[in-house]
Amino acid sequence: MDVVPPLPHGAAGTERSMRDVMDHLVELLDETYQDFTGVQRVVGENMAAAPLSDADVQALQRLDSATQTVEAVSTVLKNLVASYGQTETQPLDVGVLSQGVKLCHVIQVLRHGVQAETDSHSGEVDLF
Repeated sequence: MDVVPPLPHGAAGTERSMRDVMDHLVELLDETYQDFTGVQRVVGENMAAAPLSDADVQALQRLDSATQTVEAVSTVLKNLVASYGQTETQPLDVGVLSQGVKLCHVIQVLRHGVQAETDSHSGEVDLF
């Protein structure tokens, strides 16, 4: 994923309603949850080929916990949108919301939703 350079202080961006921002965040979390479950499936399929160390098992448990956390946060946001998203308030500035966000993908989703993401990064692996 592409990393965004920091925005200058006070830089304005696209404005979106609270509901749009919440919907876009839910979409992003749902997409991330699907990615996590895909990784878990691949790891599970390959576990039979090689035994895992205790450290590997603990790392997989953290991955499972992260997957469940993403799903839970997505569910809470969906419930929040359903319960409180009916009232429109002042639009939110995506530029302000994006300050400190390092991934272009997240900012693009905030601006346009998941459906606007057309780039495919398959085959690319970014290591820390």
